[in-house]
Amino acid sequence: MKYLTTLGFAAALSMTSMVAEAKTYISFGSCPVGCTSYTWTAGIAEVLNRNVKDIEAVAEGTKGYIDNARLLSKGDLQVAMATSSSAVDAYKGQGAFEGVEPGRMVSWMSIAPTYLHVISLDGTEINSLADLKGKNVGMGQPGGTSLIDAEVLMKTMGFEEGKDFKPFKIRLVPMTDGLVDGNVDVALWVGSIPLGPVIKLTATQKMNLLAITDEELAALQKANPAYFRVSLPAGTYKGQGEAVETYGNGNAMTIDAKLPDDLVYEMTKAIMTNLESLAKVHPALAKMSKDTVLKGFSVPLHPGALRYYREIGVPGIEEFAEKFPSK
Repeated sequence: MKYLTTLGFAAALSMTSMVAEAKTYISFGSCPVGCTSYTWTAGIAEVLNRNVKDIEAVAEGTKGYIDNARLLSKGDLQVAMATSSSAVDAYKGQGAFEGVEPGRMVSWMSIAPTYLHVISLDGTEINSLADLKGKNVGMGQPGGTSLIDAEVLMKTMGFEEGKDFKPFKIRLVPMTDGLVDGNVDVALWVGSIPLGPVIKLTATQKMNLLAITDEELAALQKANPAYFRVSLPAGTYKGQGEAVETYGNGNAMTIDAKLPDDLVYEMTKAIMTNLESLAKVHPALAKMSKDTVLKGFSVPLHPGALRYYREIGVPGIEEFAEKFPSK
């Protein structure tokens, strides 16, 4: 009797193990624990776990968006936070993403726009992008997407690093400190608004935010079609009396092209039908809708997401699918 009981217990354990093994694990790569996109992905993972059968979704702290693409390419992540501009290079396996498997990281869902900030202090006589020539320019740290965007900007303007300007490849906090102590003339940073270090800067300094002209944006879009026009609303920062025309790209979730279509369809549906719940996680998620999910993307959608977006009538979905066909 004892022997049969032991066998029964072992069989139960085996069945439990089989059930556990049947689950599909979905790891979301974001950024270091505590950052904004980590908060987003943790909330989204919780929604998926409640609403999609046989998956276990979890938010992972990572080194950042560039590292995310490499991890997804190796199969260590299934979902990766990225900017829509960096997703272009990751999809093609070029630039900072050389060595990443081309075509593996595809579009899924745009969450919120990022905004280019071109910051100088009042009195420095830096009033346009042309005035960056010959200056000490804060560019963003190595491994960060702000550096990639800053390099595209300077190259598009025809400025050669080391010859036409001196780059400071540092994080935003030492960049704003550099503005105050005079080591940095102008700071370039792309991020979601408002930026905490910039709020702190305006507590003691009067700053200028440079606008981007239509001609400058058009040139940038030739370099990377993911850039799009955005405006920094008046009052985003202390002393900013007017909206500032700039550009940005999507702060977005990309996904592994190798995930099954039906699974991605169910995951997409779960998120889009639980936006009211996600709105309580973070204000940016409250702004998500079928009108925003494609914003900034210029690489193909996962077929599972495409199928659901067609069902709910995402604006522009057919034009997008024709321009960027899913494989």
